[in-house]
Amino acid sequence: MRGTLLGAHPAPYPCHFGAIGENRGTNHYTYWDLRQNSASEAEAVARDLGAFVGIQRALPKERLSLLIMAGPPRADRDFAWYRGWFWRILSALHEHDRDPWPAGVPDDPEDPKWEFTFAGEPLFTFGTCPPYGPRRSRTLGECLVIGVQCRSVFKSISGSTAAGRVAKKRIRRSLAEYEDVPLLADAGDGQGSTTEKWKQYFPEVDGQPLSGKCPVQWEKQ
Repeated sequence: MRGTLLGAHPAPYPCHFGAIGENRGTNHYTYWDLRQNSASEAEAVARDLGAFVGIQRALPKERLSLLIMAGPPRADRDFAWYRGWFWRILSALHEHDRDPWPAGVPDDPEDPKWEFTFAGEPLFTFGTCPPYGPRRSRTLGECLVIGVQCRSVFKSISGSTAAGRVAKKRIRRSLAEYEDVPLLADAGDGQGSTTEKWKQYFPEVDGQPLSGKCPVQWEKQ
């Protein structure tokens, strides 16, 4: 994973926040052992996720990342298996969230503006796994890796600001140079992102738009 984040082939990793964090040693890591009891793993990782949110709140000017590595690696598993585990892990973490749902974020997964939250914080969440193959930005390691960042740190570069539009164009250009497949249809048009954020969490390998309901396995609070 470190080699991917800091490497320069075929181009620098397109998420420069993650690369900068790895270079500075400020990325955070935790591990979900898929061989163990899911309830105990969820409890442990939920504690780490809560601690990460607390660190980010204490350092509001830093853009920190948490990477949840779910393994050990399984070379015999297909894309659907990894996607299933991604949504099961998010659902299990939600069950261990003791904080109230944040105001301003719908708590119903069927609402287009719903997004994953924890410890009262809306989170930018994305999954990576080996079967993504040519979608290189989604192949961080040899196992399922779930990246988490607090959305609060991106307020100054949101799509509604000039800086945000510049940042999005830069990211899209970097992705086009880094990957061997078209940009995600659900990632927006370069001026802004799609409303349904969950569609960017674990997109199709070919980048085609997702349809149907959000796969998260819980009911609104």
